[in-house]
Amino acid sequence: MKTKVVIGACLVCVAAACLAWTPSSSTTLGGGANDQVQAKMSGTTDGGFCMSWFDNATGGYDVRANRFNASGMPMWGANGVLVADRSFSSTVDYSSWVVSGNQFAVAYNDDRLGGDRISFSLLSDAGAILWTTTLGTAGASVANPKVCQDPFDGSIYGSWLENSASKVQKFDVTTGAAIWSTPVTIQDGTAQTWNADLWPAADATGGVMLSCVRQVGFTGAKTIKAWRISPTGVVGWTAGSTAPSVVFSTGSLQFGNYPNCQSVYGVGYVFCWYTSGPLQSYVQVLNTAGVAQFGANGAAVTSSTTLNRVSPTFAADGPTNRVYVVWPEQVPNTSTYSVAAQSFALNGTGTRLWGESGASLLPPTTLYSADFTAVRCGGGATFAWQSSAASGQASLYARRLNDDGSNAWSSGAVLVDGASSKSKMVSYRQSAATVVVWSDGATGSADIKGQRIGNDGSVGANPTLPGDVNEDGFINGTDLAFVLAGWGTTDNPVADINRDGIVSGIDLAIVLSGWS
Repeated sequence: MKTKVVIGACLVCVAAACLAWTPSSSTTLGGGANDQVQAKMSGTTDGGFCMSWFDNATGGYDVRANRFNASGMPMWGANGVLVADRSFSSTVDYSSWVVSGNQFAVAYNDDRLGGDRISFSLLSDAGAILWTTTLGTAGASVANPKVCQDPFDGSIYGSWLENSASKVQKFDVTTGAAIWSTPVTIQDGTAQTWNADLWPAADATGGVMLSCVRQVGFTGAKTIKAWRISPTGVVGWTAGSTAPSVVFSTGSLQFGNYPNCQSVYGVGYVFCWYTSGPLQSYVQVLNTAGVAQFGANGAAVTSSTTLNRVSPTFAADGPTNRVYVVWPEQVPNTSTYSVAAQSFALNGTGTRLWGESGASLLPPTTLYSADFTAVRCGGGATFAWQSSAASGQASLYARRLNDDGSNAWSSGAVLVDGASSKSKMVSYRQSAATVVVWSDGATGSADIKGQRIGNDGSVGANPTLPGDVNEDGFINGTDLAFVLAGWGTTDNPVADINRDGIVSGIDLAIVLSGWS
């Protein structure tokens, strides 16, 4: 049947050119001269995603964004839209977030007003810039902007580091106007309290949770604390107390490490990081009241510290009550690398569900490096990683495990993309797949590329949407034309979408209800 559909689509000059994911090669999502780096992505309600990145094609790392359908086809032009024409000669971290109505918020450092400030921009579902609000004290040191949306009142929140403290502001989603007269300042005593991540609250009272890296002095231990901020700008997990929750306080992060976290509605907040001594990865869960569930300092991903376990990536899934973690491992002072994964119950106390050493994804191998891991979950988890036989020769692999840690694919690992220079991998979850995106190519000539990995182990397969007759990732006039041309016919597997034996009003309704 699929062959017939593709042939029919070719007769009207559509389908093949509209399918971005292919098993033969990865798809270029952001290209141009010089560097395209540091992609960030968030899923949209139609199974696609919005993506932001830094583009140095014309000098100065500009901020660009694009929206893609489920088949990886760009919806805001071949190379997206320009969000900010900047003059920076290097990059720092930033963030983006899909808000309601498939609009796209981006937070970034901005030098267009002179000096270094923080800007928050909101793009429409069609890629138009609806507003940009610039904050940050002139002359201050600002960095690490974060943005998210409160799903209860629709407000957008932004946070950033300013000198030794963190700032949080709330924005009107329609106009971008700052709602609080002054930003909320978060600082733990006199300690440096550096903005790490920002997520909407995990319960219906709304607001946000801000995580910060806390440090006293340049050589002091770098730990993680978390603050709850209400929709009215009141700080505190409980009434009358502004005290933060402690995520971990024994040991230290490496310098310059600002770990991500994730809120899970009805559960709480998940954190994942690695310490500098030993080089070990950890997970912590705070419940909705900010109380640590995995002990005072989190749960280590393994009981052993003989290997270096750094740069973990995690994903939490509320419906299956799981958090999954993946990390590269190294025998200290050698070229022996491996990749492993672990799972914990979100409502548990930190018990390692996949054994004391975790599940092996890549056995110990002599490599140049193994890094840039990614994970996406839902009834098991798909893990992706890069392993390099030599400098600039990283291949991308993926493997899916069931919830009990067993292999979901008989083939084990699958090759996702061949050898090239790769960095900064991110991912998002489709209903039956994981889309992985990375910066591909040597420094100075990198592009943003991506690939789709099905939960069945297929690479480069496009999703089939109800009503997408020609399987091009869109439901539009072409699909309508197929249905109208076949109206009233029987034994027409192309246009008979619901397979009831006749092309009728039911098939027409399916196309119209999914119109994109």
